[in-house]
Amino acid sequence: MLQLPSSFVFRVVVLMMFLGLPMIVSGSLHCESLKSTLRYSQSTAPRDISSILRVVVEKVNRELEGVIDVDVEWTGSELHRKVGKYDVTAKVTRRIKQGDGELEESTDCFSVPFVIEDDDECNLPVGHSMRHKCHESAFCVNTIGGYQCECRSPSSADDNEAWVLSLSSSSCPLASTSDCCTTENCKADFVCPVDPCASNGGSDCDVKTGAKCVSNVFSDGSGASYKCECPSGLYGNGHICSPGDSPPNPKVGFDGLPTEATKSANFCGCTKPSVDQCAGFPACKKKNTQCTVKEGSSSPSCECKPGYVDTPEHGCVDETPPTLKLRCDPNNNGMMKLKQGDNYEECAVDIMDDNAEDLARTLKIKYSEPLPSGCLRKMGSFTVNYSVATPWTDPPFQEVTRTVEVGDLDECKISSKQAQFYCPEAMPRCDVASGAVCKNTIGSYTCECPKCTTGDGFLPISGLNTDDPLTPVNYSGGTGCVDSCKPEIKLHGPNPRVFRAPKYSGLLGLTKKGREISNSFIKSDGGDRNYDSEVKALIRASGGAELCATKENAMSVTSSSCATASDTTPNGIVDLSGDIIVGDPVKSPKQPNMWRVPYNVVDKFGNRADTVWRDVIVEELSFEEFEIALRKEFEEEKKQAVEAAVAAAVRKETGSCNERVRKLEVGGIG
Repeated sequence: MLQLPSSFVFRVVVLMMFLGLPMIVSGSLHCESLKSTLRYSQSTAPRDISSILRVVVEKVNRELEGVIDVDVEWTGSELHRKVGKYDVTAKVTRRIKQGDGELEESTDCFSVPFVIEDDDECNLPVGHSMRHKCHESAFCVNTIGGYQCECRSPSSADDNEAWVLSLSSSSCPLASTSDCCTTENCKADFVCPVDPCASNGGSDCDVKTGAKCVSNVFSDGSGASYKCECPSGLYGNGHICSPGDSPPNPKVGFDGLPTEATKSANFCGCTKPSVDQCAGFPACKKKNTQCTVKEGSSSPSCECKPGYVDTPEHGCVDETPPTLKLRCDPNNNGMMKLKQGDNYEECAVDIMDDNAEDLARTLKIKYSEPLPSGCLRKMGSFTVNYSVATPWTDPPFQEVTRTVEVGDLDECKISSKQAQFYCPEAMPRCDVASGAVCKNTIGSYTCECPKCTTGDGFLPISGLNTDDPLTPVNYSGGTGCVDSCKPEIKLHGPNPRVFRAPKYSGLLGLTKKGREISNSFIKSDGGDRNYDSEVKALIRASGGAELCATKENAMSVTSSSCATASDTTPNGIVDLSGDIIVGDPVKSPKQPNMWRVPYNVVDKFGNRADTVWRDVIVEELSFEEFEIALRKEFEEEKKQAVEAAVAAAVRKETGSCNERVRKLEVGGIG
């Protein structure tokens, strides 16, 4: 190969012309053909533009002198190794010495002949990159520049239809790839049909029972297969029975057609069917009837199903009467236990009856006594009877009975919140605010009032008459609990209250009001005294406080200090001291200068306390007697004061001594 000079400029124009036509040089430039032709087989032909340029430039350099520039024009279709003769056009610029010895450049067109010869892909060795890809079921046919895969036609015209059909599942639904495959993958996937029965197929067909192998074509693209067919009149899949197969038992109906069970079954071998007279027989229209072949008859007819009997009025009915089973009966003893206050909910029964959908039914429920609209209040029991009419049986009905026992409810343990959702009527109506206490009784309850009250202990119950059987024990209209005890009055202070009166002087009061009123009582005439008016005046002026006044409390005593009153009620002790009425003093008819003062009080229920009396005595003394009495009283008070002081000192000393003894016992001071 010639080497180009360093100043050589190499240009290449690649025209992608996919029609594969020879290159034509534009203009009036004439192309001179080079002497020799480039020849290649398909497998050795240049495969890319680099290879083409190399061989063309090499040929130009070998056959021409003075080349300084080459333009190669090459069609893109030649890159695919297509078989044929082609011309590669090259415009070559050369520097040529003229006759005068001068070098002159000239550009000329040259045609480089190029031939690609066919390879026989069908005979290339295994492993060659261009060897054919036909499936083993097809044969290879060489063509110019390629190959095709073709199928051998069937030897028999009878097999032609199946043969053509088998091709429809291949990559190319024709007998050859020439008209439908353009790629190697398509040719590789092309499969031709084969006759499995002719290639040792069908060996499992049961020829002893008459089965024969028949070519069969699958539509899943896997090619032809086969099936075993039984002779006309025999049923089965034609295959030899295996040890685990069920004995074949094909059947045909009275119309000679196979039964549905026979159609869906896959019996082995080929077997003559038995006749099922009812198969294909028209459906029986009457309820609970079916096709039956009576004994001694060969013709089918519609008769009652097994377990049914024919009746003139109702047709075929179940000879077994319906069964009634109680619902809500976990112990299966027909007993339901409830309590007062519960709601009875009808559970009814389950009816097991094969004729339930065929015949009209009447379910009757009968209660032994009327049921309340709300919760159960009455203790005891009642029954619920359920019956279903069965006119074709004797007796013409079936029945079952439920016994409902209503036990005692302890109404006293029901809270108001429970009763709201449980049974409002069962809520006890005791006058709790007045102290009534609920007591349970068998089947009911009663309300007991506390001491010092009267009444039935109940609040009024709306809509309930006293003669109602549900009336609680001792209910009398709901009078509640009314306080019936008398208040009690207790006097405080001296009783009797003694007033000392010196002659010619009035009664002496101890309270401030009493002393003020005493001044109006002084008289100097020495006549008889009207102590009655003076006693009344002292009581009124002091508001009754003078009746319990002493020297010790004279400055602090009040009217409420003289007496207290209390009333025992269901809600506790009520203080009525402020309601005490102090009456006018009453002159004693038996003892002179003695009066009795009454104390009274009434509670809010009108209970009047027993009158309590305080005696008032007036001691009329001379001045000498009055002085002696005062001195004696002073001495008595002094004595009492000394005794009180001594007692206090003793108590103090005793306490101190006890404390020292305690400390000694625990190891304290000595």
